Amino acid sequence: MYGYSDINSFLQTQTGKVDPKDKDSDYIFTLYFDNTLFRAVILMQENYELDLSEGKFAELRGYEKKILTGEKNFVGAMIPNITRSVDWVYLHCDLISRRANNVPSDVLYHFSTANLQVRYSFEKDPRRLKWHPVNKNEINSIRIRVSDGRNNLLYLNGTDVAVSIMIEKE
Repeated sequence: MYGYSDINSFLQTQTGKVDPKDKDSDYIFTLYFDNTLFRAVILMQENYELDLSEGKFAELRGYEKKILTGEKNFVGAMIPNITRSVDWVYLHCDLISRRANNVPSDVLYHFSTANLQVRYSFEKDPRRLKWHPVNKNEINSIRIRVSDGRNNLLYLNGTDVAVSIMIEKE
């Protein structure tokens, strides 16, 4: 997860300053989040444009897919979706099958992204361990998957995920 200051820094390193030779020159683009408007703001120097018509950058920042040009200050039309609607992370394990409220589940652990530090990557240690009965007599493989609250697999940019599981025979 990246915060607005990280995204702004990346944008500025990729696009540079109006006069690269002048260390006091302004950056071509500045992006920040305005807490009073609850919108992302993009400041742009004159004679430049920012193409948001391709990809998902516009959607994640609360903008329509279009080219920003002409003005100097742009305010997103929508509430940004910087987390791609990933508010909860679920770890699923095929060794478990349990029922809660008559709904089957293979969730080993879940946590909210609200308390995570805005950085990449992160560590999460469960505060409360839950013991679940294993649904196999013989274990020859274990499948762990990571999903969001809608059960969509999370793309983790190729980052390794380490999960420790304790299995105890009764």
